[in-house]
Amino acid sequence: MPGPIAPLLRRRALPLLALPLLPRPARAAPAAIRFRIMRQGSQIGTHGVTFSEANGELTARTEVDITVRLLGVTVFRFNHRFTEVWAGDRLRLATSRHDRNGTVTEMVARAAEGAILVQGPQGPQRLPAEAAPLSWWNPRLFTRPLFDTETGELLRRRWMRIPLPDGAVRWRATEGEESEGTYAADGTWLDWKTKAEDGSIVTYERA
Repeated sequence: MPGPIAPLLRRRALPLLALPLLPRPARAAPAAIRFRIMRQGSQIGTHGVTFSEANGELTARTEVDITVRLLGVTVFRFNHRFTEVWAGDRLRLATSRHDRNGTVTEMVARAAEGAILVQGPQGPQRLPAEAAPLSWWNPRLFTRPLFDTETGELLRRRWMRIPLPDGAVRWRATEGEESEGTYAADGTWLDWKTKAEDGSIVTYERA
């Protein structure tokens, strides 16, 4: 984006969220979580995920809203709505509506026999059956093939798992995007950090 503030986040840097491990069908859905999105000491948005369980399926709904203003003028706006439906560890459906400064991108990924079929801005794609969206809310998924939550494109990522005190873990992604998230011993998502295209650091703080 031209002007004094470059595009705030890499096109695929926004994750859309993380929490504990996928529950068994008999369990209640995880509690909702919410983050403040911070840049240079100021809040620029929110990132929240809500969960519901019905008929043995877990639905995770992510909402990301960012507005950056300069001297009272909006110079960057970002909204993302992303929904995942899971049956145990198997993705059934993922839908995305991504609005960046008025440019809207939509994507749908559906489970099929032996594959995940994606229809998105880059056309139809066939992904491995075990593929999962990089939405960050379940750290167990980082060892699987991951696809972009905006486009459905299969991502090429290298992951580093860093043990922390008290059983916590930090997962760091490299190549194409520098970002990392910290998780408690029970898998609860604690924070997130990435480098924006203008070189500034964007962080998530639990709200």
